[in-house]
Amino acid sequence: MGRPSARETLLDTAERLFAEHGLEGISLRSINTEAGLSSAALHYHFGSKATLVESLLERQMPALMERRGELLEALDARPGPPTTREVLTAMLAPQVELLTEGGEPGIRYIRLIHRLQSDGDLDFGFVTKRWPGGISRLVPLLAQANPTLPQTLVERRLAFAIDVMLPSLVKAPKPIGEDLSLYIASLLDFLTGAIEAPTTGAPLS
Repeated sequence: MGRPSARETLLDTAERLFAEHGLEGISLRSINTEAGLSSAALHYHFGSKATLVESLLERQMPALMERRGELLEALDARPGPPTTREVLTAMLAPQVELLTEGGEPGIRYIRLIHRLQSDGDLDFGFVTKRWPGGISRLVPLLAQANPTLPQTLVERRLAFAIDVMLPSLVKAPKPIGEDLSLYIASLLDFLTGAIEAPTTGAPLS
């Protein structure tokens, strides 16, 4: 196997540094320095930080969203409504597969996405427009699984579930092994219960 290209070296370095420090905590110059390349290398290959981030997303997001789309489409094509757990499993499975099969690059990518999300630097509108991945099926499928819940509540609880999902994956057992399946099962138990919880409408007292 040959040495990685300058572009791949920059992407690997930026992915690691952004995951550790966030977009605001890392300058383009520091990425060039850490990668051992000239001060003009990153500008030559990407032009701007925004283009660099888009290129980082492009590394794994198309495959992740395509896989999620396939799983959601299969659920949607079945007769009868799916269960909440089945929908959440379809939503979560691509990231879990990346953790278990993607090696260190897969783990690093999950960490990057989590950091972008937690810092408010991940534009979900851009992601879902660029790589739809069947996301439009999530709420309808969850609504089918929970016919007694108002759709607005399903949407809100799904947003909560997504906020919990990525931090939980980042904290998954390392090294990746048998403990991960139990960990993911517990996460799915938690998220399923959160989506299906009965409504009380009781405000904080």
